[in-house]
Amino acid sequence: MNTRMFRFAGVFCALGVFGLAASAAAVQLDNDGTLEVTGKLQTRVTFRLQDSQGFTEPKLSVGDLVQWRNIAYLEMQHELRKLMKSLDFMRPLQRWGVNVKYRIVGRFMYEAVYNVGPQELQDVRDRDWENIDKFKQAYDLWECYADISKGPAFMRIGRQNLSWGETDVFRLLDMINPLDDTYGGLFEDLDDRRIPLWMLRGSYNFGYLGPISSLNVEGFWVPGNWDARVAPLSPDGTPYAIPLAPAPVPVLVETPSKLMSNSRWGVRLQAVLLDSANVSVGHYKSFMDLPSTVLNVDFSQFPPDANLTLSYDDVQVTGGTLSFWEARLDVVVRSEVAWFWKESVFIPEENTPLIPTGLPIPGLEALPAQGHKTERDILRWMIGLDKNLWIRKLNPTQTFLVSMQYFGQWISNWDDRISMAAAIYPDELNYPSVRETESTFTLLTNTSYLSGKLTPQIVVAYNVRGAWMFQPQIGFLREPFRLLVQYSGIYGSFTSLGFFRDRDQISFIFSYLLN
Repeated sequence: MNTRMFRFAGVFCALGVFGLAASAAAVQLDNDGTLEVTGKLQTRVTFRLQDSQGFTEPKLSVGDLVQWRNIAYLEMQHELRKLMKSLDFMRPLQRWGVNVKYRIVGRFMYEAVYNVGPQELQDVRDRDWENIDKFKQAYDLWECYADISKGPAFMRIGRQNLSWGETDVFRLLDMINPLDDTYGGLFEDLDDRRIPLWMLRGSYNFGYLGPISSLNVEGFWVPGNWDARVAPLSPDGTPYAIPLAPAPVPVLVETPSKLMSNSRWGVRLQAVLLDSANVSVGHYKSFMDLPSTVLNVDFSQFPPDANLTLSYDDVQVTGGTLSFWEARLDVVVRSEVAWFWKESVFIPEENTPLIPTGLPIPGLEALPAQGHKTERDILRWMIGLDKNLWIRKLNPTQTFLVSMQYFGQWISNWDDRISMAAAIYPDELNYPSVRETESTFTLLTNTSYLSGKLTPQIVVAYNVRGAWMFQPQIGFLREPFRLLVQYSGIYGSFTSLGFFRDRDQISFIFSYLLN
């Protein structure tokens, strides 16, 4: 048995032990069930199904282990209605009809691939052990918030997630919380990638108002001096790092400082019109997931000292959603639109300019010049259709959910030099271009067998410039155990989804939890 096959077998033996040894249960700590503690254990093992290409480093081969992520969640929920009766200082809240509860979630994560994976990934750890050791393990107070409500008024204070969007697979208006793409990128579900923020969130429901059967106003505030975190970048050499050509100059990453000016905030109105259409309009400020790139140059010496500065820019977004059920076709229609004000774009001639010298000296054919950020207003939208269909030949007892989405993007004041800075392939001097209008289609369909115990699903995404993503999966549920087997493959041109076209993989996800 060769080394790779031995490692493959060893991982699955370990998974079997994990599945048998895992334990998680809900424990009610009082007779009324107001205090409950739950737990969840999960291990995710992923193997590469394609050899690395282009600028992906390190070079990995088919069958290599690229992920063995182990996560434990410990959650406590507590409704304080019983406690409020016994504590003198809380009795007035009870008399006023105020309800209070809180939720605390601890997350413990360990990524073992840098210890037991292929030698190439172990070498990544050996070369940069300090950063990789911090990256591969985390012990977080993942969520921690209190809910306070009285009648139509609601407030949530603490570390939490907030989603304002209507989309699946990709997000559009939902840009409030940063995404963690460092462990699985777009192959992982959006809900598993959002990073909670310390936030004050509140809403008030005004009820009926003319043709509006429910009018709700909601706002949030993330104080910048409390929490200014942004989407992290994958360390160099990790399996889900964005493929980049070797930088000719040092790279400096600048993250937002903890200042009040870096606060996130937003407000939106939600309404149900004529008891059938859900509508919302809102405006918020947040940060982009990918940093902008600028070439900074110090001309006080020759040759000039230069660095590529990657900085996270704030952005303001105005948008809305509309969803309704179309009775004649029995289809749920979802739509979403968002205008991104002054979003940073990448124009190589302006962000990272070079001055030709005319010298036949290697490395001095051109000298770096001071770059600057470039910005454009960008309109993005989504139209989606959801329908339950009977396909009796494939499943005589359950319907198929079919969900289709069209994502569009239009750049105001478009310049044909606008490019993608995230990846360069196969020529490090030619950046993939960004068109004035971009379009992506998605399809999601699933059903269930054996009374919900077996759930196959397939997700397909297609960018009209020729990039495809296929993600079929099958889940098996036998409470409290769950098993999910998922294939992820990307094909086609090196744009959009195609950045990761050499990362085809298969994942085995084992979980133990209490519903």
